[in-house]
Amino acid sequence: MKISLSVTYVTQHYWRGIGRGGLFGKAPSFETQITMMKNRWTFGIFAGASLDNIYKTVMPFVIYKVTPEFSVALQDMFSPGTNFWNSKPLDFDIITSKHFVDYYMVYRFKGVPIQLKWASIVLGKDPNENGKRNFSSYAEISSGFKVNKWQFDGYVGGTPWKGLYAQEAGIINLEAKAQYNFAISDSLPFPIFVKVAHNPSAKTQHFIAGCTVILPLK
Repeated sequence: MKISLSVTYVTQHYWRGIGRGGLFGKAPSFETQITMMKNRWTFGIFAGASLDNIYKTVMPFVIYKVTPEFSVALQDMFSPGTNFWNSKPLDFDIITSKHFVDYYMVYRFKGVPIQLKWASIVLGKDPNENGKRNFSSYAEISSGFKVNKWQFDGYVGGTPWKGLYAQEAGIINLEAKAQYNFAISDSLPFPIFVKVAHNPSAKTQHFIAGCTVILPLK
């Protein structure tokens, strides 16, 4: 089994077109993740918090690699924000829950640097006007390439209907990322990155910078 721990500092938490604002706050965040990989399975837990005390989340996840190109995953984003310590962690009600249980699929084309992703919220908070489940969904195509120690990636993401991500169907994430894979030592990677993002639906722009320390534990 391969086990690793990462600690990231980022100037703003950003996720699927959503960034600076009421959900993730307006301050830098610290984010940690521990990952365990064995055979086709990956298990892990992610935790993050912003310095303005608005964004707090704990997210366990599991990923199964069906084939070398195709993976499926389930992650439970528990994000009660400022009421983290007074929240109800076992509440999965569609209206009152602070959980967003997300199922997603990823396909990486063999021999071509293109990746497709589809994600849908299947449990937890996600009501429509009638109190029924929205199944808020996000579709994304991404690509990238490396030049020496540099990694460049681009993402185009959209939502097919009204839900958590937007008030209507449309493109919600145009993102470009540049990362320099600096290393403190041969066994201690320290990538540094910047990214710019635009949400055409919300008409918002974001600039994010950060760095990550990756600690191989086993």
